[in-house]
Amino acid sequence: MGFITNIAEGIAKTFETTRTALLQIPPLFVYSGASLRPGLSAISLTAAIIQRLPEAGIETGVNNDGTENMVNKFVRIICEEVIKEIKDNAKITCEILPGAINSVGSGANGGGPIVIKSVNDMPVTALGIMQ
Repeated sequence: MGFITNIAEGIAKTFETTRTALLQIPPLFVYSGASLRPGLSAISLTAAIIQRLPEAGIETGVNNDGTENMVNKFVRIICEEVIKEIKDNAKITCEILPGAINSVGSGANGGGPIVIKSVNDMPVTALGIMQ
């Protein structure tokens, strides 16, 4: 077990040194980009994977004997099930830091109109689903 642990730790250290931090994108750009995305597609994912299989030396055309290539069906089934699992069961949890939500409102009182400004003073948890 010590040998396997050493290998796992070595792999983990390699990932730590090569993995970069997520690029922070301004919220307006995130929203704009998200609204243009088509959503998850098992067919698109299948096509992209099958297109790249030759890079690994895996044939994707009809077999030499003329029968259908079962690897392509296998890839499609896996993609359909992965996308189905994500769409049906994935849950997104987002933590919003104090001070990140700002709002401005207007109202009135006996002295006349007033402007109301507010900010969240506690962390906020938001939940979502993937579509």
